[in-house]
Amino acid sequence: MNAKYRHYACRITDEMTYKGMNTIFMENELISIGILLDKGADIFQLIHKASDMDFLWKSPNGITAPSRYRETVASSAGSFLDHYHGGWQDIFPGGGPANYMGAELGLHGEVSQLGWEYTILEDTAERIKVLLTVECIRTPFRIEKTIELMSNNPAIYIVEKIINLSSETLEFMWGQHPAIGAPFLRKGVKLIIPAEKGEIHSPKFMESSIFEPGQVFDWPMVRNGDKETDLSIVLGDDANFGDLVYIKDLKEGWYAILDEEKELGFGFAWPKEIFKYIWFWFVYGKSSGYPWWDRTYCLALEPWTSAPNSLAKAMEQNTTIRIKGGESLTVPLTAVVITNANKISNIGINGTVT
Repeated sequence: MNAKYRHYACRITDEMTYKGMNTIFMENELISIGILLDKGADIFQLIHKASDMDFLWKSPNGITAPSRYRETVASSAGSFLDHYHGGWQDIFPGGGPANYMGAELGLHGEVSQLGWEYTILEDTAERIKVLLTVECIRTPFRIEKTIELMSNNPAIYIVEKIINLSSETLEFMWGQHPAIGAPFLRKGVKLIIPAEKGEIHSPKFMESSIFEPGQVFDWPMVRNGDKETDLSIVLGDDANFGDLVYIKDLKEGWYAILDEEKELGFGFAWPKEIFKYIWFWFVYGKSSGYPWWDRTYCLALEPWTSAPNSLAKAMEQNTTIRIKGGESLTVPLTAVVITNANKISNIGINGTVT
């Protein structure tokens, strides 16, 4: 089914290529998103039209189609970082590199490296909805994901279904990986997260990390020697450090990244009984060597089913999800552009912001 030709309200632009990859665009009067079908169905842009703001981070490496890339040597961690352009990925069925029941998985699993199929389910001025599907290669999973926009609504409604195609009971870890960047990201932007605890990744995550690995703290105040840092306040690109933090004991399943001065932000909501953790990855200007080469200023607040970032360790700590052969798991997710607000108390799965 091809998209209808419409230049107002809700519309889809399909049968497009961008940087050599099959791509679709979905938009309404308020927001526009671009989806790289040939590369993980990544959402590579999320634009608020009135402010001309794209919230998603863009890697200095840019976007390179996998068909135009040849490794000089295979990395033991896989090729995720070679192809990582920023944006927003599904990460499944693992976090860090893993060997699961004989299946060798690189960094961030399989689905972010695969091409997805699409079907247009609804295409009217009032509502558009597409179905995206992919089957893993090394593990017997299928993902079905619908993305929906409605007229004059700044929310992106997503429903994802994980299906175990085998007869075996399997385990997985699953994360949403939206990376936020400048010009939206700047010093003083607030991270509003209803959570109790945080834990610094161990061992030391990157050379520029300044916090004690494994330190558990009351979110958002973390200690570095005799100094405390409020991690809920974004620092500038001259802060010169980065880290990975696991945010735990969520009181509710949502967060907001808010520029109070501009009254503009990005919000995300999910069922916290499924995504029980937020991985907070940030690079405030300093991360020497591969892959960032001190050229990165971004952060990602990633809802995850599991922690830490090793599938084997997550299995040991019983934070993975188990799914029986032939069974499935369906989860709703909602992202929303926040406008005309300098305080946030809740983001609902229906896209309401209060």
